[in-house]
Amino acid sequence: KTTIDTLYATISTCNAAANFRTMNGCFNPSMVVFFLLLTPPADALANKPFLRKLRGLIPTKYPFSLPWYEDGLNFSCTGCGKCCKVDGDVWLAPEEVPPIAQHLGLDLSEFRSNYVKAEITPSDGNEEESWMCLKRDEGACIFLGKDNRCSIYDHRPIQCRTYPFWPSLLSEEEAWLDEAVLPDEIPISEGSSERHWSPELGGCEGIAITTTNEMKEGEESDLDVEHETTIVLREEIKAKMTLAKRHWKRFPVDEIKQSTWYL
Repeated sequence: KTTIDTLYATISTCNAAANFRTMNGCFNPSMVVFFLLLTPPADALANKPFLRKLRGLIPTKYPFSLPWYEDGLNFSCTGCGKCCKVDGDVWLAPEEVPPIAQHLGLDLSEFRSNYVKAEITPSDGNEEESWMCLKRDEGACIFLGKDNRCSIYDHRPIQCRTYPFWPSLLSEEEAWLDEAVLPDEIPISEGSSERHWSPELGGCEGIAITTTNEMKEGEESDLDVEHETTIVLREEIKAKMTLAKRHWKRFPVDEIKQSTWYL
């Protein structure tokens, strides 16, 4: 409070000071953050501890507030392989294709023939800049092995390596929790809001496991198993979300982005 009061006392000397208070005269942290972000070097200020504390005073969904996942998220991949079996497409950006083909010991022509079901080539015909959509095999990604493991894991597509930290799932906490599913062997009580995975709706067991393990002692749960949880820090969450967002925005066909493929 003392630090905030000091800051306000400093900026209140300018003619715009009135803009930093709400209509009822209360202190408005979002306006202070706005002021700071307009001053150079704004990028350097963005993650300063003091500024983050100030942003922490701003209610969620207001301008400049901290993300709801500021303290990180509990997530741990269970290795179920179900994210590779969801109805939908996996698109490779042009620069993702050569490393995968090289890993498989194939030239680009062989890779296309064996693993690609659709291709979007630029108007200039430069196939090296093509986006490629992977084939599926028995309802799963063609690279998913019988052991439910990705056979190109070290070279897996951005779409895969950033899940479940996609912009669509991090837009709000409710969207993140809606992606949570229970393992098939765990029964769901009648009237429960929890669900199992399905090809149509997808979902992630790693979210459900960690969310349920956080329940208060004595609270009922359909999940009676132990699973090691991991805190994924805000920095990693943000990095993966940003990568996924840039990847999706680069995709050249808006109709596909808005209908059958979104991150």
